[in-house]
Amino acid sequence: MCFYYGMKILQTNNYQQTNFKSTYPIVHWVAEANGSYAPISNLKLVKKLQSKIVRILNKPLSESNKEMKVAEQNLRAYIGRCDIDYRNKSQVRSFYNRVNADLDGSSPVVYMISGKDIQQFEEKYAKNIGKAKNDGLLNFDNIRTPETQEAVRKYNIDGINFVNDSEKRIKDKNGMTYVLHTKFEILRNKLGKIKDFIFIDARFLPEKGPESPFERLKGYISK
Repeated sequence: MCFYYGMKILQTNNYQQTNFKSTYPIVHWVAEANGSYAPISNLKLVKKLQSKIVRILNKPLSESNKEMKVAEQNLRAYIGRCDIDYRNKSQVRSFYNRVNADLDGSSPVVYMISGKDIQQFEEKYAKNIGKAKNDGLLNFDNIRTPETQEAVRKYNIDGINFVNDSEKRIKDKNGMTYVLHTKFEILRNKLGKIKDFIFIDARFLPEKGPESPFERLKGYISK
């Protein structure tokens, strides 16, 4: 089932532009061709779909001879309207919630970080893991050292606080935080096996309250 239509979508004129906003959760929805959409929480599939979104948003258009699909062009333009940091610096990276991710809408599996905050995040959290692994390999011939485990723990826990920082989260003029919901359709081969997932659309929708797709989903399931 698709919850996009008839719901409160984040519009440019409703966007709070007093500060740079550059982080937001993402929920990927998948459907068979002409079928109903369902949210995905499986980490392996989330990573596959997320990588497609990241490639679209990070694609260096000036260096590519391949024409971008209309849906992909629309995604870049839409994110640029809602995310000031991406508009100024068209670069994104993912953060995966491995601590408390679930499907109830309160703890999404993946978040997006854009623009200038990417470097800050990598310097503060990501690089510490690489350094700890290198030190462990050089000194102990083992990357699974206590220092590496602590760096990973800090990355996972402090990373959640980083992407959920109120000063960084995308929200509307009333302070309502938003989640990017994507739509993908399954493409199957002649034997019926999944060949690919085709990006269809994406929209920012309220994270909580009656306009949240997960609130609608709960109501549907409870019936």
